[in-house]
Amino acid sequence: MRASGKGPSGPRRLRNPRRSYDQEGREVEPATVDNARQNGARGITVKCACNYEALLPFERLRADEYVLDVALRCRCTACGGRRIESYPDWTGGWRWQANGLAANATSESHD
Repeated sequence: MRASGKGPSGPRRLRNPRRSYDQEGREVEPATVDNARQNGARGITVKCACNYEALLPFERLRADEYVLDVALRCRCTACGGRRIESYPDWTGGWRWQANGLAANATSESHD
């Protein structure tokens, strides 16, 4: 017999630990490689648990692939490990800086 107010009697919904979920429990779609490129990233950084990291250029990746899922296909060239995370490399600057807007804002403030 199920006690009132304790939630559903079935097993809990299994969630993917590589995804985010909203308050209603719906999966939030992660950023894609194309989305990272459009927002000014230089490429995708992959980092191993041994702290070795590498930059993957966008040309080697599928545009519709999720940034977090890039790590699933990688193996560390230093230690051979597979405990790898992936994220956009923002060291190239944000989109507004790449378009020259930061330079315009700086020159206007000195007038």
